[in-house]
Amino acid sequence: MALMVSPAIAAQDHGHGSAHGAGHGMSRDMAEMMKEMDRQMADTSAFGRKGEVSKVTRTVNIEASEIRFDTAELDFKVGETIRFVIVNNGEQPHELTIGDAAYQETAREMMRHMIEMGMDPVSPEHAAMHASAGNTVTLDVGETKEIVWTFTEAGSFEFSCNLIGHSEVGMKGGIVVN
Repeated sequence: MALMVSPAIAAQDHGHGSAHGAGHGMSRDMAEMMKEMDRQMADTSAFGRKGEVSKVTRTVNIEASEIRFDTAELDFKVGETIRFVIVNNGEQPHELTIGDAAYQETAREMMRHMIEMGMDPVSPEHAAMHASAGNTVTLDVGETKEIVWTFTEAGSFEFSCNLIGHSEVGMKGGIVVN
């Protein structure tokens, strides 16, 4: 989930040197912390990279509802390119992020800060932040979206809904890559 700064937010410097802008009531220290989180979230090398549709080897369907995914564990091979089709059949927005444990914790922290700044988690600006890394989708009620992901490293990873409180009550699952 490369939570990179969207062009609209990046343009809001207001003389404070912050990529997220003073318009969001952010101190210089907070702005520096957010820049560091942006950098961390742009690096998916520990678990994979955005995949190419032409190289998809398998499709996995995942349903989000209140407050759970219908899948708990997934197994893949290093080098596989997977098309994840995620549908939100719940009554509230959800998210699906692929990452290792450290990445997911950073994503949850970033989400908390974004919500504190008043950002809507299903806004086009939020979705734009995730677009370049390709390991996250946010879904409003009734939406279906896809992630195409290539697993480049062996290990244990996670998929998680990092909207506030969702992962903490179990809206996540494991990914094992051999």
